[in-house]
Amino acid sequence: MRAIHFAEANKTYGKPQGWTDEQCYEISAYEGVTEDGFPIIITVWQPNKEDIEAINAGRPVILRMISHGLPPHSLYTTNENGEPNE
Repeated sequence: MRAIHFAEANKTYGKPQGWTDEQCYEISAYEGVTEDGFPIIITVWQPNKEDIEAINAGRPVILRMISHGLPPHSLYTTNENGEPNE
């Protein structure tokens, strides 16, 4: 699964200094604020054929972050209108 550019993206995050393209790549994101005033960052990921087969087989989707903490976050798909399937 790869992060993809999307129309609402307003920021690009680069890879950490000293990392290779194999370790990390630039990622498009939307940075904004929710209606409740909470800061948000949204990235969009496109599953490939193997990802779709794994999901259809009931295998989990794994979120891996290199971090010292785990901020509140969500992972979801969208319906045909682009609305979250939450």
